[in-house]
Amino acid sequence: MELASFRGDDDPRLVAAAIACRMCLSGEVDWSLDVGEWGDGTVTTRCRACGDARAVSLNWEQALRLSLQRA
Repeated sequence: MELASFRGDDDPRLVAAAIACRMCLSGEVDWSLDVGEWGDGTVTTRCRACGDARAVSLNWEQALRLSLQRA
């Protein structure tokens, strides 16, 4: 599983780039967040342009960032 490459306090553009499509580099991705019992989580992404899907492992800080971004 891929590990996320952003920090909880990074600029929103860096967060968006971290979950962008790895195949075609499109930022047009749908994503869902699954937060575990201890605060860590996984974000599952699917690119709207090419259809590539992937799961990215998150630490608690990254999971919190994405959960607040969705709110």
